[in-house]
Amino acid sequence: MTQQREAIRGAETDLTGIKDRFGGADVLAGLLGMFTALGVLVFLGALIAAGEGGIDYQLNQIDFDGKLQEVEVVGSIVAIAVILVSFFVGGWAAGRIARYDGAINGLGAALWFVLAAAVLGVLGLWVGEEYNAFAGVDLPNWFGQLGADDITLKSVAGAAAGIVAALIGGYAGGMLGEQYHRDVDAALTTEARR
Repeated sequence: MTQQREAIRGAETDLTGIKDRFGGADVLAGLLGMFTALGVLVFLGALIAAGEGGIDYQLNQIDFDGKLQEVEVVGSIVAIAVILVSFFVGGWAAGRIARYDGAINGLGAALWFVLAAAVLGVLGLWVGEEYNAFAGVDLPNWFGQLGADDITLKSVAGAAAGIVAALIGGYAGGMLGEQYHRDVDAALTTEARR
């Protein structure tokens, strides 16, 4: 009986096989992280819209010629901060759901969102703007502006800044979400050695 118990303890302390089996990119965790980030994005956007009037996620007011007004700079920083925080929370949720490889799954949440924005934006350009769900609800419509005649360098740079903020937020949130499971695994390993 004691040898069997020792064999079980040995299996509990070796987590590399478990991580190899259950780690990696988890599509479901990434999708649920994306929906979490989308919910936080809508919620924060609504809070800001209630007090200030709205967020321009494309950052069209940024003028790279140095003619920036203070309100435009603050609005641009707020838009990027909202995206960063939203995807940090979404990445954290993906990292907690996936258990292992949280950074990859948090990044996956942001990539799923960018893919959805691209598909809906191109669909809106091709079939009609009413098919672009992001256009009418004040969400980042980074790809819907591609067919516009008045597309500018600042709107493209603003879209790129939003995408980078989403990717960084998702990656960092995923790392933090995985940390909980690392702590649990360390506690289980310590208990198994006693």
